[in-house]
Amino acid sequence: MRHLTSKIAVVTGGTRGIGRAISLALAESGAHVYALYARSRKSAEALEEEALEKGLKVSTIRGDLSHEESYKETVRQLHESCEQVDVLVHSAASGVHKKAMDLSERHLKWTFEINFFAVHKLTTELVGKMRRGSRIIGITSPGGTRVIPKYAAVASTKGAMEALFRHYAFELAPEGITVNLVCPGLVMTEAAKALPELEQMLNMTLNYTPSGELTSPDQVAELVRFLTTDAARQIVGQNIVIDGGKSLLA
Repeated sequence: MRHLTSKIAVVTGGTRGIGRAISLALAESGAHVYALYARSRKSAEALEEEALEKGLKVSTIRGDLSHEESYKETVRQLHESCEQVDVLVHSAASGVHKKAMDLSERHLKWTFEINFFAVHKLTTELVGKMRRGSRIIGITSPGGTRVIPKYAAVASTKGAMEALFRHYAFELAPEGITVNLVCPGLVMTEAAKALPELEQMLNMTLNYTPSGELTSPDQVAELVRFLTTDAARQIVGQNIVIDGGKSLLA
């Protein structure tokens, strides 16, 4: 399926984990993907090499969107490289893993800067390059509506992001720009492996998941890819859960 031929996609956090899988899936659909990343050049090079081997168009841009100068440089490169943006996927996320009462103002400000304010800044910066039929997709988390131990900071940003995206969807739909969220369950990425009490979370997730298996990055990427097709144009402002049925029970 090459429905994104001659289209441009921008994926934040696009060189690792779920974001990496999304970058490859969109490129396989014909898009020239600009995968943004903040730190690991090694991961970016690995993605570039895989794309080259497969004959896919993937370019990586390094820049920490939570820091003003780095953000400006990233945006400058995007404006220079992209005449239009047809797909914008917000996959980047980070934050502090602590109990709510242990969070300082600094912890919250830092987490919101990465997971919320950078999302809004980049969206408003690039939306002028988006035409009818374009897509904006955010990757959220069950923590946006549920309690996950020591996840209060990140969960707060995800809840805020979900509220913001509902307004994006309402305001941009008349312009033909479709906005949705994808909410994976526990996906075993490098970021997930750093979570406190991972083993306990993993056991609980599998016990409460009717499908009996974790969701993979590729499965999340396939859902994101579907949301960029014409068949999905009437899916507007939704938060689509992909978790093997865990949310039915827990």
